[in-house]
Amino acid sequence: DIAQCLVGSEMCIRDSNNNSPRLSVDAKIVDKRSHTSHHHHNHNGHMHTSSSTSYYVTFEVQSGDRMELKVPRSEFGLLVEGDEGVLSFQGTRYLGFERKY
Repeated sequence: DIAQCLVGSEMCIRDSNNNSPRLSVDAKIVDKRSHTSHHHHNHNGHMHTSSSTSYYVTFEVQSGDRMELKVPRSEFGLLVEGDEGVLSFQGTRYLGFERKY
């Protein structure tokens, strides 16, 4: 069942993140994007459509490596390409970004 695979995968990622160290590194925001998914559901013979949007920011660390992390909508609009600061993350989980002024 595809739904079980997706739920299982999310649980594996969550467990992996929980077992990863929390890190804070100097980083620069180099890209932003959003992705909207549309979902169609059949409930008692009635079709329902819903959508959800995920927000992603790509950070570049001092070594030149880049990582794209999913960020909350509430922070997406505040993060600006070119901003430099300290990125906090745990595995693939975004924890925060403190801008340097």
